Amino acid sequence: MAAGFGAVRYWKQRGALPERSSLWLSDLPTRSLEVRLAHPAADVHRRFVPPREPGPAARPVPLGALSRLEEQGDAYGVAISYLLHGYTEQALAHLAHVPPSPDRDTAHAAAALLRGRHDEALELLDATLEEEPRHPQARWNRAVLMRELGLSLVAATTFEGVAAQGEPGWSDEAREQARSLRARFQERADAWKATRAMLLARLRTPDAPLPVETLGRFPGLARERFYDLLGAAEDATRVRELLPLARALDHVSGGRALEDTVERLAALDFTRRAPLAREYVKLVLEEHPSPAGLIERLRQEETARDLLLGALLRTPGVARTQEELRDLTRDVTDPWVLSRVEQEGARLDDLAGQGAQAGDRLRAALTGCREHKLPLRCVDLLTWLSQRATASNRLVEAEESARAAWQEAAALGEWEREGVALVMLANATRFQRRVALSRAYLNESLARQPEDCMARTHAHRNLASLALMRFRPQEARDELEASLACGQTPGLQGAWILADLARLDPRPSDEARLRAELARVTPLTENPGRRVLATLIEGRFTVARDWRQGQQVLRRAIAEAEPLLRTSADARDARVVAFQTLAVSAGHAGAFREALDVVAESLQVPVPEGCVLAAAVEDERTVTVVRGLQGQVRGHYDASRTRPLRDDLTGLVPAELVALLRDCPRVAVLAAPPLDSRAGILPPDLAWSFRVGTGAQAPPPAKPPLHVVVSDVEPPASLRLARLPPATDADLEGAQRLLRLKGTQATPERVLEAMEQATDIDIHAHGVVDRALSDATVIALSPQQDGHYALTAEELRRRHLHGAPLVVLGACSAARLAPVLHQTSSLPQAFVASGARAVFAATADIPNDAGAFFRAVRERIQAGTEPSQALRAERLEWHRQQPGMSWVDKVLLYQ
Repeated sequence: MAAGFGAVRYWKQRGALPERSSLWLSDLPTRSLEVRLAHPAADVHRRFVPPREPGPAARPVPLGALSRLEEQGDAYGVAISYLLHGYTEQALAHLAHVPPSPDRDTAHAAAALLRGRHDEALELLDATLEEEPRHPQARWNRAVLMRELGLSLVAATTFEGVAAQGEPGWSDEAREQARSLRARFQERADAWKATRAMLLARLRTPDAPLPVETLGRFPGLARERFYDLLGAAEDATRVRELLPLARALDHVSGGRALEDTVERLAALDFTRRAPLAREYVKLVLEEHPSPAGLIERLRQEETARDLLLGALLRTPGVARTQEELRDLTRDVTDPWVLSRVEQEGARLDDLAGQGAQAGDRLRAALTGCREHKLPLRCVDLLTWLSQRATASNRLVEAEESARAAWQEAAALGEWEREGVALVMLANATRFQRRVALSRAYLNESLARQPEDCMARTHAHRNLASLALMRFRPQEARDELEASLACGQTPGLQGAWILADLARLDPRPSDEARLRAELARVTPLTENPGRRVLATLIEGRFTVARDWRQGQQVLRRAIAEAEPLLRTSADARDARVVAFQTLAVSAGHAGAFREALDVVAESLQVPVPEGCVLAAAVEDERTVTVVRGLQGQVRGHYDASRTRPLRDDLTGLVPAELVALLRDCPRVAVLAAPPLDSRAGILPPDLAWSFRVGTGAQAPPPAKPPLHVVVSDVEPPASLRLARLPPATDADLEGAQRLLRLKGTQATPERVLEAMEQATDIDIHAHGVVDRALSDATVIALSPQQDGHYALTAEELRRRHLHGAPLVVLGACSAARLAPVLHQTSSLPQAFVASGARAVFAATADIPNDAGAFFRAVRERIQAGTEPSQALRAERLEWHRQQPGMSWVDKVLLYQ
């Protein structure tokens, strides 16, 4: 009997071995996935060999073995096996049924990484490592992700952390990865630093060697310093010594601009120029005691016009005009110098409040630098374009410009410029609230330049802002103090942080630091929009100490912003935040009726008649105010939020305030950004709508009915959108004078033209986020001849809908907004602003058969029911007939 049982066990185990090896690919000598998965059978170290071609592994998925795992309820094991075989979509589907855990989230992050969704992967990994800092698979995967993002030093540090855990095989591979990353990085950094040191040595000591062949590895850096070397020359002989370098650099870009410059300067009289040249060297080395005094002396010396131009470009705090720059370059043909002057001219345009002109000037200069083969100048211009785009809330453009600057700087070996571009990338992603990615960029910047005071200041200051976004005031305080440790001033960003910390984590030194920084804000250093931000910061700081005085300062910020709203994103941000602060500070003071009025004023709408809910948030603070059926006003103030707002606002309004609205036939909701595009602010069994129009509803104009239906669109294949089913005749039953735009006819321009005369509009299309086109969700339509495919809020606001239509946006997530910090601009709001009397849109994906729901709502309205009551009634009916149909609660109404 014993022998018999042993034989059975032997044959069962023998049969199970192939099955197990097929599940975990354990019979292979190498692994084809570089990421690690937290499953014992799948995490045995073997040498990594990348697959020859991207995509699923060649080995078939063992469906029989997987089905047995499913029968055992092992959804996690099934997901891991799918991941090992390269089938990430199936893996994610099974992971959705696995209870939350660090292992589950690590696997989810691995799938996201394999699919190229780096933001999602990084957020999951960072959250996992906060919960379990030594999680080996999460650590490893984060290191791989950092390397893929090009963040070599952060990746190396993370791999070193894995190596320290002493895991067989994995530690050795991690140690080698870290060594290789650091070696490659250090080789590039050392080469650049050696070249810069050589050029600086020549500036300090005219007899220092200047090997042209060595400098040729970094022609951009060499050319940038070439002008300083020319300016430092105290006689014609020293000027002519630079001729070989001039010829070598001219050969790189073409022409003979530098050779001509050498010959022209060598012919000057150095009697008066030489002493000024010695002072100019001190200015370049940041050792001059009085740059403004030097500039005034340079202005008096005709032989030093090039020195004056160089000094002006190095000292932005000294006054100059566009006319002076033009005069100094009237005989200059060198494209490098002219490009640098155009960049300075754009800065002066910005200071004068001419942002559009500044952008045009920079883009033209970028075109010029490409034509003249001056790649380092192009990197600088891309960095400036990124900075301006971030300030204008054009965050996709900002990120793209910064990424291009980073990639081009890396290709040139321009190590310092790579660091500058990293900070620009961090800024662009920070304002998109992509916190994990922004922190990664900043930590790489810190690791690259630990000795650079300015770089450390910028990095720690931005990390302080990110900490405040995460509601971590102590961490923000530590980062801010680190940013000030080497003697730099806080800057306007630091002043903003101080205004928050003075409320959340106060220190006696806060006020003096903040006011000293605001005193540095002048028309010479900041443009009009940023000067409004300075007033806003003062108001936010003051209102926490003296409510009435702070209100006056905040009102001054709003007044200063008004004339700049069309041209300055900073002014628009300042206005929105000033109203938020006014509202929550009124709530803090218990002045709830005043808070109600402030929210209405911020939305530029009168307080509606009847029942009203007003709500505003700022950071950790929330104020909600209701006016009930009998006119009674009640409010609630809360300052306990420790996490960012969710997409669903359920619970934001306290139950006792909701109870005051239960008897109301309908409720007008006044929601300050960013509350005005999220579901759940009131329960679904109340009749409510967001009020975004300018007053009482006017009756629709007496126009012949025209029902415009957009469906069967053919968006660009590159968007990879699933084809939606056509609008059915049943969904359009009862429509009068129907105009259907289908297929290739449904282009943005055709749709906009048709909608101008419509009395009813239905759009059946996908909503997509394309921040290069709009800050709001866009509707993906069929492309026009020029390739334009998107219906955007910005285009819609330029039209007038003469038929005051009822609009149904049957597009997935048409009300969803991109996470920009302060402002919102949504499609529904744009429709109302253009004349629509009511707009229905969803904040979540809706099923393909949602047409029946919207048709029923429309029929109720056409029968005389008020829109919010019609929406409530149909929503409750669907819940009664189909319990669990949650998407109907995500349908919002704007009036």
